[in-house]
Amino acid sequence: MFLFRMLVSISPICYLCDMSSIVISPKNQQELQFISKLLQKLGVNSKVLSNEDTEDLGLSLLMKEADRSDFTTEDEIISKLKD
Repeated sequence: MFLFRMLVSISPICYLCDMSSIVISPKNQQELQFISKLLQKLGVNSKVLSNEDTEDLGLSLLMKEADRSDFTTEDEIISKLKD
């Protein structure tokens, strides 16, 4: 399985403006290199994400979608940890 992901951003200064991104999953190393070179020639900023970066991104999306209105007691947490 190919382990790289490429995140293509429209803006290099993502903290100052709205940013859209495209996630590309190349089939192999050659395709990754081709796409990287193409984006570089087009002047588009890109970053190759590691597996850890990809997992962190997924986790942050799940955390963003989590229901924060539901609370639990300390006893319930301890009970689950003991199981």
